[in-house]
Amino acid sequence: MKSARKKIINHNAVFKQRTKTDDNDELSFELIISTRKSGQLDMSGRGLATVPEKLWTINELTKEELDNLRTEIDFEQRKDCWWEQEPFRILDLSSNSLCSIDSRIKNLLDLTLLDLHDNLLETLPSEIENLNNLKRLNLSFNKIKILPLEFYKLIELRKLDLKNNILVELNSAIGDLIMLESLNLSSNNLTELPIGTGYLVRLVSLDLSHNMLTELPPDITNMRALKKLDASFNHLETLPPLGELRKVEALLFGSNNLKIFPDVNGCSSLRELHLTNNNIPEIDILSLEGMGQLKSLLLGGNKIEIIPEEMIQLINLEQLDLSHNNISSIPNCIGIMPNLHNFIVEGNKLENIRRDIVQLGTPRILRHLRQSTNASNIEIRDCSSPLYEDENFPDKYAMKNARLLSLIGKNLSNIPDIVFNDAKEAEVTCVDLSRNRLHELSDALSQIITVTDLKLSCNQLIEIPNWIGVLEYLQFLDLNRNRLCNLPMNIGQLERLRELNISFNKFTEIPECIYEISHLEILAANDNQIKNIDVIGLSKLRRLAILDFSNNNIGHVPPELGNLIHLRTLSLTGNCFKQPRQATLLKGTEDILSYLRDKIPRT
Repeated sequence: MKSARKKIINHNAVFKQRTKTDDNDELSFELIISTRKSGQLDMSGRGLATVPEKLWTINELTKEELDNLRTEIDFEQRKDCWWEQEPFRILDLSSNSLCSIDSRIKNLLDLTLLDLHDNLLETLPSEIENLNNLKRLNLSFNKIKILPLEFYKLIELRKLDLKNNILVELNSAIGDLIMLESLNLSSNNLTELPIGTGYLVRLVSLDLSHNMLTELPPDITNMRALKKLDASFNHLETLPPLGELRKVEALLFGSNNLKIFPDVNGCSSLRELHLTNNNIPEIDILSLEGMGQLKSLLLGGNKIEIIPEEMIQLINLEQLDLSHNNISSIPNCIGIMPNLHNFIVEGNKLENIRRDIVQLGTPRILRHLRQSTNASNIEIRDCSSPLYEDENFPDKYAMKNARLLSLIGKNLSNIPDIVFNDAKEAEVTCVDLSRNRLHELSDALSQIITVTDLKLSCNQLIEIPNWIGVLEYLQFLDLNRNRLCNLPMNIGQLERLRELNISFNKFTEIPECIYEISHLEILAANDNQIKNIDVIGLSKLRRLAILDFSNNNIGHVPPELGNLIHLRTLSLTGNCFKQPRQATLLKGTEDILSYLRDKIPRT
């Protein structure tokens, strides 16, 4: 009997080992010519183990090319000549198997975007500091542990993505990247952030999730432009007071070790606060004062025992998660929160709501609470204030609890003064009269001086009364879809006004009074008949971040508009000007402003 012999398999016959020549062949002559014409090269997902040699000198003509160039006939009269080149600005080497980047990357001085995500990089060459024009850099999904000190000299970076690496520390020199607007450090091994991180004052988005941070540096509150901070899935035990982050819209601190409700008092733009899976024992309602814009509050998986009745002040709250806590009772006032659509309380031992009602979902829970409210509070209503016979109008009790006067879509052409008088006594902060048939505003409305949010959209208003200037606490004013062509001068007295919407009206120019609103951050003037852009007036609005002039009759865009570098969003589409072209408008605000600045005459 023959002895068994192990069969030898030649795996090289199945899988051919990648060679340097194979990598070089990926950069064909046709691809080189295309890159020279467009300034862009996409070599993602090509299985590269090394960067093709020719890439580092892609704009240099070979001897053969130079010889061909000398023999061209009438080359000065030909269009789209193959030797004409665009600066090499965009390079995509993502989704390959690159283990290193050659020091010759220093030759690519014109790069503005470099994408190296999803490779096997462990280090970066120090020569990367030479990429002085680099604005966007994606290094995510690599194996980088330490960044070279020279890396922090990329001071023109706007967007930096380092997620899913193995970073263990950052140098304090990260504060030198002062132009950064977006920084993603998620899914690394960071245990702390260096002092100096707070110098990133232009950051709009900061993602620190899925690390091992135990605290945030106190100077993080210097990031006054920050709109989103994600520090979920860390080991945070405490947080510094965050009230200085006036523009922040989303704070995500879920899955940490927090034992105290964070101090967010002052974050007046906050829309999302996520605190699930922590050890928070109570809701600090004082921290939530002034959170009129808050829409999502997630507190599931904590140790909360009591829902404070002051929660009713969160009039714009749409989502409230209090699941899996130690709550035994839900206050009835929750049932009349005007915008609450998703209320989660499962996993608690509730005594005032049966389990079967909880299982039926939000509408049934809120209806049960409202019915309980009507049954238990009839006697404590202010009997001196008559109940309105018309169901269109809320009573004083409801307004006082919600701090809200809402008459949305009632088809009203007139509102009794008693409604506004009761709203004044209830000290409402939001008045919403949208989608009615109002031709004018009652003087009684001027008495509600506590209002911070006034919504008058979709009516038939032809003028705004002069008394609007007395509403000194007003922060948001919505006048869109009316018949307005002017505004009263004293609207400039609204020093706290941050957002003004005058879209879909009949304005032919921006009223002068708007340029006096020193704290204005958002101006929506789209879909009017505006003909000119007053750059001098707009330059007075130092805090203006969002400007919408789309769908007007603007025939000329002054180049000086490009000097308003504080603008984050500029919309100009749908007008009759020829420059900038549509292709430029679609590139985004930064490119539009850069284009306009380039058109300013040199003196």
